[in-house]
Amino acid sequence: MKLPEEEAVEPNKDWKTHRNVKSPTSPADNRYVEPNKDWKTYRNGEGDRSGRKIEQIYAVDNDYIIYFTDHEYSEDHAGRELFYETDPALKKEGLGKVDTELAGINRLLDTNQRIGSTEYKFNVSTLELAAGALRMFFCKEETEAQEILKSLHAKLQAKEEVQRRLMYQLGTLVIAAVPWVLYLFFHGSAYVPRWWNPWILAAALAMAGGLFSVCATIGSLEVNVNLKHWDLFFSGVTRAVVALLAGVGLLLAMRSKIFAGITYDGGLPNSGDPLKTAEMFFCFVAGFSEYLVPNILSKAADGKSGKGKTGNRKS
Repeated sequence: MKLPEEEAVEPNKDWKTHRNVKSPTSPADNRYVEPNKDWKTYRNGEGDRSGRKIEQIYAVDNDYIIYFTDHEYSEDHAGRELFYETDPALKKEGLGKVDTELAGINRLLDTNQRIGSTEYKFNVSTLELAAGALRMFFCKEETEAQEILKSLHAKLQAKEEVQRRLMYQLGTLVIAAVPWVLYLFFHGSAYVPRWWNPWILAAALAMAGGLFSVCATIGSLEVNVNLKHWDLFFSGVTRAVVALLAGVGLLLAMRSKIFAGITYDGGLPNSGDPLKTAEMFFCFVAGFSEYLVPNILSKAADGKSGKGKTGNRKS
């Protein structure tokens, strides 16, 4: 589909006179309003100084106004936003802290929501609480207002962190289930070589150990709320892959005589022999602990180095 050509506009070097213009391809074309520089004349349905359409004026007084706008992303998706204006002569101690908390609240709200959805209503109710606290602040109840805003900010922060931790856990769970599905589906199949069985089982056990580790430590996992949910999902996938490599690496160490003294009573099994119970246990532990395999390999390397030095002294 060919888009209509944009009309040329004259450059404007004065940023103070910049204004929104109607765009023929904008989904919010019908919501264009003229900016209004005088906040004391703001009205519902009209524009503020930035050209945003005022949906609702929450509170107004001689030296301040608090109002809501809806930022439209499409015909049925929008985000409620909270703004306020004050008289330049108004000097309120602590207003900077209030601005910080409000900025954090606005940043943590997922504003691109379907109008009327549960998340959209949650955003509206949260911002109404924030607006009420802001009104309390201007009514000389500064301490209580700051506590409410700080509490709202903390709850939203916790909500976003929990959602991202769950995505991290989900990513680990999904990828950890793959080797188990493959093992159960192909186990005993004549089309799969015999040596394949112990290694896929070792990978499955290691990834199960990694999943158990994630579930056990998920509450203390530090997450960045600026990351998208899918970023945490793929981070969880990476954690499961690291567990897989640890389990396979430990099985290689055990079956290559690097780490076998506490595992095998008799001779070493071949690479394609079924896993022994002790091997299963250590593969699971390798996936659970990220440091087990590096420590074992490091000690093995130190042991080899020590034997070499001893032999040189004897000669």
